[in-house]
Amino acid sequence: MTQPAATTRPVRFSHALPDGRLAGLAWPNPGKPRLVFIHANGFCASAYQAVLGRLVTEFDILAPDLRGHGTSELPADPDHHRNWNIYADDITAWLNALDRPADAFAGHSMGAIIALLSASRNAPSAPLCLVEPVVLPAPFYMVARSPFYRLLHGKVGIARAARKRFDGWDQAEDAAARYQRHPTFRNWADGVLTDYLDDGLKPAADGQFRLACAPHWEAANYEAQGHDIGAALRRHIGPVHVLGAERASTIVNRRTLTRRGIRIDTLSGTGHLAPMEAPDRVADWLAATLTTRLAGQAN
Repeated sequence: MTQPAATTRPVRFSHALPDGRLAGLAWPNPGKPRLVFIHANGFCASAYQAVLGRLVTEFDILAPDLRGHGTSELPADPDHHRNWNIYADDITAWLNALDRPADAFAGHSMGAIIALLSASRNAPSAPLCLVEPVVLPAPFYMVARSPFYRLLHGKVGIARAARKRFDGWDQAEDAAARYQRHPTFRNWADGVLTDYLDDGLKPAADGQFRLACAPHWEAANYEAQGHDIGAALRRHIGPVHVLGAERASTIVNRRTLTRRGIRIDTLSGTGHLAPMEAPDRVADWLAATLTTRLAGQAN
């Protein structure tokens, strides 16, 4: 079993990239295996403190904020966003500058796929733990990689909803109060919403508080499906473990994974935002899976 959530706060890091700065949170533990964890679309590393804080005794943890999210300061142009490779480019540049390589990768939703894309480039034998990865039907990716990719613009329901997302509060507390009333957050564990808003909101020049991930960038991510999951899975020779939700799962095309021998575990009673709903159980799954795999590699 994992430890209770850490009482000490993570430390912040910031790394210069050619067009800005990649930032995030770290739970340093020198001498332990290094785990890179990547967050979901629209969120940021701070939203996963209840999960990652339970892993601090076993791993040296790095959790970056992706381009256009959280505390990172990198340009995010929704009008020219076609795939998630730009995130893997950022992660690769950052990883190459670290003092030592990552031993394992994990992520949630979009972050799970970016963990796969990044690991397949940088550490193809490293264990991967993917929580609710976004795996869509093959025709969706075919259109996204074709000259007709613009057909997806405005056709994806979740992207349309993201573009309409309310964004602008006089006080940060006003955002918290609004979200507490929203059905999306009803099943979240205590404290997770506060953790998310730590870096999920930022003060704007007009004095208001706005979402760190702009609604149009979040929407563009839903439509930008031109990356190649199959190619990344072929490059990655290490073990891949997947945790799916019982309801509203984004693992739509399970065969993409199962035909490669990847088992999909199911976390009962949870939806797509399982790390927010059941951070202790997600942490237990990560700890059990990675500890076993990393111990096997050491032997």
